[in-house]
Amino acid sequence: MLTLIKNSAANLRGHKLRLVIAFIWIIIGITSVVFVSAMGNAMSSMFKSTFKSLAPNTAVIYYENKSYDSNSSTALIQPFVKSDLQIIQAIEGVEKVEVHNKPLTIAPGTRDDAFYGDAKYFDKSTSLAVIDPSDTKYKIIKGRAISESDEGSRVAVIPDQAAKDLFDEESPIGKGIELNKVVYQIVGVSDSKKIYDATEKKFRDRTNFDSAEYYTVVPKTSFLFLSGKLAQSNDVQNIKVTVNDGENLKAVTDKVIESLNTLHPNLSNGEYKVHDQSSIQKATQAMTKGIDKFVRIITIISMVVGGVGIMNIMYVSVMERGKEIGIRRALGAKPRTILFQFLVESVFITSVGGVMGVIVGYAITMYSRNYLPIKPVPSFNSFLYSFIAIVLTGIIFGLVPAYKASKLDPIKIIYK
Repeated sequence: MLTLIKNSAANLRGHKLRLVIAFIWIIIGITSVVFVSAMGNAMSSMFKSTFKSLAPNTAVIYYENKSYDSNSSTALIQPFVKSDLQIIQAIEGVEKVEVHNKPLTIAPGTRDDAFYGDAKYFDKSTSLAVIDPSDTKYKIIKGRAISESDEGSRVAVIPDQAAKDLFDEESPIGKGIELNKVVYQIVGVSDSKKIYDATEKKFRDRTNFDSAEYYTVVPKTSFLFLSGKLAQSNDVQNIKVTVNDGENLKAVTDKVIESLNTLHPNLSNGEYKVHDQSSIQKATQAMTKGIDKFVRIITIISMVVGGVGIMNIMYVSVMERGKEIGIRRALGAKPRTILFQFLVESVFITSVGGVMGVIVGYAITMYSRNYLPIKPVPSFNSFLYSFIAIVLTGIIFGLVPAYKASKLDPIKIIYK
């Protein structure tokens, strides 16, 4: 065996250019595998840590409206009240229940005293900026304006552009729109083409230099509630339920919804629903599996490409060393000896190239951490698997040329 290794080393030293090309081929393949594996590790860790922070034993219960007319029960009756929390807290399996009022988001780059969200009417929706009546003046073209007597009520004045988006040509007065899971009754429509000029103290047409935002006006208390600034509000948009460890989340939330339906029997135009982390968990697991599959595919492709390169190089070596093989066979060398020699050369090339590829891959991975938003995470397992894979590739793809070399007819080769 030692003689085979010495003969293989001597032959490889005599073909340095071919050896360098083989090393380059292998190094590129292994480097790509190491780097992609490190990126896959980073993304998998990110998804798993994100899911762990989402409290898997917690669910948010909300009410989904199916009717938005002012004469419907959902427009005037609250689906949640604060007294519900005490009753839900007493349900077996519930560890904690709390109000979960999510404020509308503030759009970046826009005014910080307006809150932006989607207004819904059945399957239609449009983006709106919500302000309170004291913020600016607006021109009413249908219905009425917001007055002091509206404080505490769920009423709104929407711009005519939004009314057209949601109701087409139908009159919006008296109908309800959903803002942040709460239904507001429309009492007026404003002219979105007019803007109040504080200097001239009158309304004028908008110009290209004026803000293109169209504001929805709600009472001051509703504005503070939507913005999350009214902490003592009696309005409850959603509730968040945390169950005890070991309890079945779905079973407990089913009991909560059953209790809410009993507490609010008049809410017949909608239904209570549950948002938990199960869908996020499934998505996280699917994404993690997808990343693993992607890494495996890249590994297989890299190994096949490297293997084809090794096989081609070994085929060329067999063709060039035909006479040498013939002479050795004529002097008594067995086919098995010829086979092992070419296999040893193939494994040597892939082993050395694999080690160099792991080193280069690790260096590139660590260097890239300074420039990538997601920091690659190299692992010993990825190095080990990459090295084993490339050695096996050398054996598998080197076997065909080695077998061909062992089966050459020495007489034909010598006199060819």
